Amino acid sequence: ERGQTGNIFLFNGTPTIIFPHPDGGGASCIASNPSGDLMDWRFEPADPVLRHPVQGTGLYPDNNDVTAWQEGEWCYALTGTRDTPGKGDTLHLFRSSDLADWEQVDRFYESERRWTGDKDDCSCPDFFELGSKRMLLHYCHNQPHGSRYYLGRFEDQRFYPEAFDRINWPGGNLHAPRTMLDEKGRRILFANLNEGRSMSACMAAGWMGVLSLPVVISLNPDEDRICYEPATELQTLRQDLTQRDDVVVETDTEFLLPEARGDSLEFELEMEPRGASEFGLKVRCAPDGSEETLVSFTLDPQTIQIDFRMASLRDDLNHQEPGIQAAPFDLKQGEGFKLRVFLDRSVLEVFAGDQRYMAQRIFPTHPGGLDVKLYSRGGPTFFRRLRAWQMSGLTDTNH
Repeated sequence: ERGQTGNIFLFNGTPTIIFPHPDGGGASCIASNPSGDLMDWRFEPADPVLRHPVQGTGLYPDNNDVTAWQEGEWCYALTGTRDTPGKGDTLHLFRSSDLADWEQVDRFYESERRWTGDKDDCSCPDFFELGSKRMLLHYCHNQPHGSRYYLGRFEDQRFYPEAFDRINWPGGNLHAPRTMLDEKGRRILFANLNEGRSMSACMAAGWMGVLSLPVVISLNPDEDRICYEPATELQTLRQDLTQRDDVVVETDTEFLLPEARGDSLEFELEMEPRGASEFGLKVRCAPDGSEETLVSFTLDPQTIQIDFRMASLRDDLNHQEPGIQAAPFDLKQGEGFKLRVFLDRSVLEVFAGDQRYMAQRIFPTHPGGLDVKLYSRGGPTFFRRLRAWQMSGLTDTNH
């Protein structure tokens, strides 16, 4: 009965959940777990305990997502995804010393039109320390909708954004990411991946919704963007390594990799264009050419992209046009082009160096669509190294 986004945190050592009230009026509720077993939760008798004094469309659309954390004696909470009409995204900061009596502090930050639109929102918020910065991870429902983040300073109970970037790009399926801090001190991001199928198709299939891989995020040396890396624990799923070195793919040709067929694979590639304008990897290729998904770099402009225009022949998908998810990619002098690609049936996740992380749902239909190819357009490409693994499942089922 209580949907939308909240979070779990420790308040004075006690596991605590804050979550939206189902009335959608900007109210938030608290539950605690004094035993620490995460099983038996106690709801506060004054539920809901936090309610913004200003209600109504604009400040609170059909969304009253909330997040909270403890800092010193105070528990801080963020809710309310927009500013006054025309001023774009913001959040509203509250604080409490006992989780029962809350006071509104102020708007948490002011958005800037150089980064976000005047109708944008800041939904599914997650606020945390990352190195020397604070990061505000969130989701925007306004076009181009998707997951994104601010980096900045938290001073005097206010957030000052200093950098902004997107994680999800138009056409991609990454939705509502969250993070956790593990026992090794790693900040791990995970997200819901939108289906890309119509609701009727999901109902007919009897299931919907998958989670992304666990992704370790960190600050880059310039402290103006985050770096992405798949969690090293994923290497335990690797089986049957195959490797090729020093492969040249000529202009406008493909290179079949018969030893790397499959629908559950991991790839590592190092590439060097030698005149090519686009180069990369094709997966889930049907033998008759009817289906394929491309993961590639382009040089003009410099992008990493997933081209899913021919990923599936199904007619019940609701992929966003134009069928290519493309993100800017900054290649510094002396760096090579490196890709990590994870394929798990209908899920494709891509790491371009440590700069970009992308996710895409693809839904191939051809039973023989298991081929993998290297390709190069506009000139040759030198593939310095390719490693591929079959990936074992987490269970012994095919679900």
